[in-house]
Amino acid sequence: MKKILLATTALVASAGVASAEITLSGFAEMGIYDNGNDDTQFFTDIDVTFTMSGEADNGLTFGANIDLDESDGSGASGASGAFSPSTQGGEAIFVSYGGATLTMGDTDGAFDKILPEMALAGGSLADDETAHAGFNTGDGNNLGADGLDKFGDGQIARFDYAYNAFTFSLSAEQVADGAQVAGAGETIWGLGVGYSGTVGPVDLTVGLAYQDWADVGNVTGIAATGAFSSGFSAGLTYSVFNFDTSGIDDITHVGLGFGYEMNAIAVGVNWGKYEQGSWEQSGWGLAGSYDLGGGLSARMGYGKSEFNNGTDMDTWSLGLRMNF
Repeated sequence: MKKILLATTALVASAGVASAEITLSGFAEMGIYDNGNDDTQFFTDIDVTFTMSGEADNGLTFGANIDLDESDGSGASGASGAFSPSTQGGEAIFVSYGGATLTMGDTDGAFDKILPEMALAGGSLADDETAHAGFNTGDGNNLGADGLDKFGDGQIARFDYAYNAFTFSLSAEQVADGAQVAGAGETIWGLGVGYSGTVGPVDLTVGLAYQDWADVGNVTGIAATGAFSSGFSAGLTYSVFNFDTSGIDDITHVGLGFGYEMNAIAVGVNWGKYEQGSWEQSGWGLAGSYDLGGGLSARMGYGKSEFNNGTDMDTWSLGLRMNF
């Protein structure tokens, strides 16, 4: 991704600052889409991200980024135009030393951080390949075998420690700005361990994660993806949500993903299903992209959702993405 360098090298304000850097990046999209209502519509979107980083004299690195698309209040946990230190508005802030990193704000919980998703190649304007009813986003898209991110106040704190090819993560999200909520506790905790390395001819990523919401339930998930030098990739994910209330069936999710990338072409397809007793919903998604160079790419996507009541829904999008 191209980045416009606003400030670089040394910004020496005091003896305590070794160096700092500020970069600006973003993307724009244009095309057509159908969000499931069988009406073809124009599609336009733009996003800008500011990223700041620095390093202290003792080797401690620090930084922050803010997504302006989220900070305008349009996001689920946006700032809504008013500053509040207890509510994230698209910003994430970190400090790091060696293999240890603490991140706070608009970031993933340990479950979503550690488990790889099944959208392995390509991409679409409207995220059709990940918006279908069978896809596990890991961020609370469904209360069930997804992770529990965003069911709290949206302000997440996560500690990561990287050791060789392994990453260990611990996260916390307050349910209601630190207040105790009857029947829902006050914190959603997450824990995960992941491995990413080369095993024979395969670039392998494996994750095992757990997230708990006191008095509501907990979710355990495992996922693995493998990429081959031929350009093919494949993945599998499985997770189970257990309710703390007795008599409620577990919700299980299984998902598969396949991808192919060669030269300028990238194509990915995935499938997933949720089940709880006799209830189920499933879907599959397709995404393709062609790199035209210079940050410009042509993209297409399709998503198919099938629900327990026998109904289904199709979405699709087609157009251009510009990375800056």
